[in-house]
This record gives sequence, C-alpha cells and structure tokens, in this order.
Amino acid sequence: MFISEAWLYTILGIAAAIGVALLLVLTAPDKAEAPEVVLPDRPQETVAAEPLPEESAPALPRETIEETATDPGPAVSTEPLRAHAVDGVVYEGEYRNELDADGFQVHWMNDSSLLHVGLVSPGTGYLAIGFDPDRRMKGANFILGAVNGIAVSMRDDYGIGTTTHAADTGQGGSHDILEAAGREVGGRTTFEFVIPLDSGDPLDKRLEPGLTYRILVAYHMMNDNFSAVHSRRGSGEIRLDPVL
Repeated sequence: MFISEAWLYTILGIAAAIGVALLLVLTAPDKAEAPEVVLPDRPQETVAAEPLPEESAPALPRETIEETATDPGPAVSTEPLRAHAVDGVVYEGEYRNELDADGFQVHWMNDSSLLHVGLVSPGTGYLAIGFDPDRRMKGANFILGAVNGIAVSMRDDYGIGTTTHAADTGQGGSHDILEAAGREVGGRTTFEFVIPLDSGDPLDKRLEPGLTYRILVAYHMMNDNFSAVHSRRGSGEIRLDPVL
C-alpha cells in the first residue's frame, strides 16, 4: 500500500504527540506518595503562665506576706478581734499572730485601743514580756505573770536600768493590766493578759497599730518569785495589726 509523503509526516506527528502525552502521564508524581516536607526548626516559645484568680490563690500566713512583700504599702486591717476568752488557755486560732522561740510562745492581736497577749512557757515558774526597750531592759514596758495552783500573780513593770526593772506603782506610775488569767498544765504555764495600747502612764510605752516593736521575753523553770533570775531569756520583734 502506497502512503504519500504528506500522510507519512501526519502519522509520525500524531504518534509523537501520543508518545509525549504518555510520557507526561507516566512521569507525573503520585499525590498519595508526595515527598515529605521538612520545616526548618523554630526556637521554642516560652509562654508566661497567667496568674491565678485572686480568690483561688493560696493564702499565705499574715507573717509570711509581711516579711516577703517588697512594697506592702499602707496595710490596713478591718478584721475585728476574734472571739476569745482571757481564761489562761490559748486555743488554736484564738490569736491572729504568734511566735515560737524554742518552746516559748508569744500570741497576740489588737484593735485600735487594746493589745491581747497570750504567753506559753515550757516551765512552771514566772514568765514575762517587755515591749519596746531603749537599751537592753531599760525603757521597756514589762508584764510579768505567775501561776501557783489557782492563784495568778501579775505585775506591770518598767525597765529602770539595762539589767533591772521594777513595778510601775513603786515609781509613780500605775498598774495598767486590764485583765489577766493563767494556768499550769503538763509542766507548762500559760498567761493571758490585756493592756491598753496607750495607758497614759509615762512608764508605759505607747504602742501603735501597724508598727513593729522589739520585745524581750523570759521565764523561770520553777520559781514564781519575780525577783528570781530567769532561767532563759530572748528577744525578737512583733508587728501589731494595722487597723482603720
């Protein structure tokens, strides 16, 4: 069969076009087997945690907040004195504040005019606390207490020297312990008392809510005589509750 030259070129062109089409189909990448795309590494992002809502944040003890706060500002408390009795027993949570110095405990709270204190010593003799000394014992307002059976003795003293104190009433001052009670249980003595923050007595230091004061503490293991030299003594600081 004779094929003209024109038809030959036409057939060859068609065959070439079909071959190109088949080549494109066979070499096209399969979508199901597409090569994995690797993204460049990114630096890890650090996201700051959001603060807890105030109502769900864990509460810290009053003392911890005051000691760790960098700028506490004008702290003001409107909390009234917790219901408690001056009965010679210090109950859990009865006072707002407390310190423990090797078994000698100081509990306290105040409102705008009165300071309530509970002392607990690991002995059966007298116990004492002094407020705001000028130098060692001098200038401090001392409160002493002792329990003998059901009898409770107490005295309001003033530091007349660096190592001595005496009753206010013997120096022209006044006895300003408004209320007191004590007990001895299990070889320990508890003495609770109430004094005014400002008694008006020149031999009593005026104390102000919200301020911090140095204190002196002492106790005797067995002797109730206020003139006996204490068995142990110490010092520290307390901060009175701020009030409106």
